[in-house]
Amino acid sequence: MNLLPDIQRLAERQHGNVTVAQLHALGLSQTMIRSRATAGWLISRHHGVYAVGHVPQTRESRWMAAVLTCGEGAVLSHRAAAALWEILPGGVPTEVTVPTRAGRRRRDGLVVHRSPLSARNVTVRRRIPVTTLLQTVLDVAAVVRIRRLHQVFEEAQVRHQLRPEVVAAEALCRRGFRGNARVWRALDGSVDPDGVRSVLELRFLRMCAAQGLPRPVVNEPIGPWTPDFLWPAEHLIVETDGDRFHRTAAKRARDVEKDAFMRARGLTVLRLTWHDVTHAPERSGGRLRALLDPGA
Repeated sequence: MNLLPDIQRLAERQHGNVTVAQLHALGLSQTMIRSRATAGWLISRHHGVYAVGHVPQTRESRWMAAVLTCGEGAVLSHRAAAALWEILPGGVPTEVTVPTRAGRRRRDGLVVHRSPLSARNVTVRRRIPVTTLLQTVLDVAAVVRIRRLHQVFEEAQVRHQLRPEVVAAEALCRRGFRGNARVWRALDGSVDPDGVRSVLELRFLRMCAAQGLPRPVVNEPIGPWTPDFLWPAEHLIVETDGDRFHRTAAKRARDVEKDAFMRARGLTVLRLTWHDVTHAPERSGGRLRALLDPGA
């Protein structure tokens, strides 16, 4: 019987990895496994885990191999999970959470956390068992400094529309857990991210809340254009210009065209930069207040 296609299909589903237990289930004896490992067709990655044919040079393959070696119920977690959710840059340690209390914290270059996770705290992303977005944010709070946690929380809000009240409710249910104090600090001054597309837009909404300004409509299309923020009754638009999206001549030309379209319809357009929003919020808030309530 040719077991090669079955093994390869299994490995493809697991980012190039298979476990010894899975190979046994497919019909390979220990002797057959050793023979294929000697021939280089099975390549050891961790205890009980092999790559098939070659070692894929992807983070997903590395993470999947780590989860598989940690056994039943293991999931990617903490900073590695945050990287998989795309709320933390790469270069993070490979961290896995297992449901048992036994064993070492570090093995095979992995950081192993031990916690009984309920089914509602785990999911699958890109075919890798992983903690949910909410659980990941709470876990990260225990292992990073507050500045990095702020960045993680902002990215979770922008990329996945994670709402502060959801984080707060979960934090209330896990009083006394490590990292909770940082969670509450990260939540301080947070706002609902509904509709934002960038960290700068999120910070603008936070600035408005901190300055006591009414919340605008976020990313509501007007004709062929979508302004960042709109106060319909006051006929006011605010565009937040991050360097990443507004540095090219082509982008600036589109901004001019967009502003002209809005002004032709009787709308006032105010453009604010990253510096205006994050480093001069009082001054920017004052400019907005004067436009929103000219008679004040």
